[in-house]
Amino acid sequence: MTVGALGAFTTFSTFSLNVVTLYERGQIGLAAIYVVVSVTASVGALVLGMKLARVVFA
Repeated sequence: MTVGALGAFTTFSTFSLNVVTLYERGQIGLAAIYVVVSVTASVGALVLGMKLARVVFA
């Protein structure tokens, strides 16, 4: 559980650093697109994984 928590923390930290770096470079539109695409893809992958798990384990 510790490894998973630390892995999630470092992944989110990297995501946040990428967004702030883009923002500081003046690439605000690209930063916004990066946030929207990343969050949408993440939630979509979660939903797909849950549906697949329900089919496999039901």
